[in-house]
Amino acid sequence: SLPGVYIFEDDKGKPLYIGKSINLRSRIKQHLEGYRTAYTKAVHYVPLTKTLYFKTVFNDLEAIILESNYIKSYQPRYNDILKDNKSNLYIIFTDPPNIRILKTRSSDIRTLELDNYEKQVFGPYTSSNTATVLLKQIRRIFGYCLSPFNPTQRMCFNRHLGHCPGACDGTISRSEYNSHLGKIKKFLSGRFKTLKKQLTANIIKASKKLDFETALDNKNELLGLENTLTTQTTSLLLSLSDANDQLLKEIPKKLNHPLLTDPPIRIECFDLAHLMGESYVGSMAVFENCSPSKSEYRHFKVRQPDKSDPYAMRQIISRRLNHPEWGRPDLIVLDGGIPQLSVVSSVVPIGIPVITLAKQKEIIYFYDDLGAVTSRHLDLDDPVLNLFRFIRDEAHRFANTYHSRHKAKHLVSQD
Repeated sequence: SLPGVYIFEDDKGKPLYIGKSINLRSRIKQHLEGYRTAYTKAVHYVPLTKTLYFKTVFNDLEAIILESNYIKSYQPRYNDILKDNKSNLYIIFTDPPNIRILKTRSSDIRTLELDNYEKQVFGPYTSSNTATVLLKQIRRIFGYCLSPFNPTQRMCFNRHLGHCPGACDGTISRSEYNSHLGKIKKFLSGRFKTLKKQLTANIIKASKKLDFETALDNKNELLGLENTLTTQTTSLLLSLSDANDQLLKEIPKKLNHPLLTDPPIRIECFDLAHLMGESYVGSMAVFENCSPSKSEYRHFKVRQPDKSDPYAMRQIISRRLNHPEWGRPDLIVLDGGIPQLSVVSSVVPIGIPVITLAKQKEIIYFYDDLGAVTSRHLDLDDPVLNLFRFIRDEAHRFANTYHSRHKAKHLVSQD
């Protein structure tokens, strides 16, 4: 029942798949007992496994960081194949002199042209929640600057909240801030013992110099670090990650869709909004690993003459599919019923599963392997249905927000 990291290795000792869990025994058992089921990813690598290696750790934060370090070092084949690398997130430190801490996707790292990849890039984090929570913990424990050494010396947002050491307003020098960032890098590398020793030494050194403010800052960082390593924050994070993985595995099983054999990591949902057939707009909400990826949401103005819901829906999806750089969806969800399914399916490339979710009755429709419309009636409290409803509601909210803005601009232009 201990947290840790596990590695499936082939007969040459090369890692095939690396994962983490808050309960190693339970998670490994799931892999070994469930690999014969076609919709589980374990079917790909368990038959090739010669050795199963696992490492227990003292806390769940270590499991998160150790997994990311192992994946980065060994680049296991099936972590890449079974989960789109573009969905993996990294925490990066930009090039000097004005170093910023950013969260970015692997597809965007190349555009940054970093000087030292090994020392500036931390990850991958296979869940967007993981990267987000790590950044929040870094901000809470250490603090970091959002606009370091800007010419105006205007305080950044973190500085206003007391979570920035003052690189934005000139309170500390570049060398002092670089030293501060070194502590954050040790944290992200999982070098907790080294970091504790450094903070303790800093406290003693500052106290001897009667620099009590610096001593207090380091003491607060040390207490924050120890608190993070002993509280349940990262346990909840890992539990959420495990639960999301399990929920995604349930989708192919519950739907039995002929094109949906693997868990859909990236789900896109489309909706429309209009006022009595006027000011037609559409929206696309994107979920990755069961979490909204709001930076990838898109909205569309529906062009004439498509003034019926099914054909308007077909238009916005056709336009979306003209952007392969947005990534390939593992599943498309439409707000609607059989008419939307019939019209839209004609423009979706072969191999991408499409379903519709009808309001009120909450019935799921899609085409079976014979090309006939089939339906699924899931219990109203089913987690899979609730996920689809949540995604649909997000698309609906985003469409209505854009429609309200669009309508307001239209009224102003008429005046």
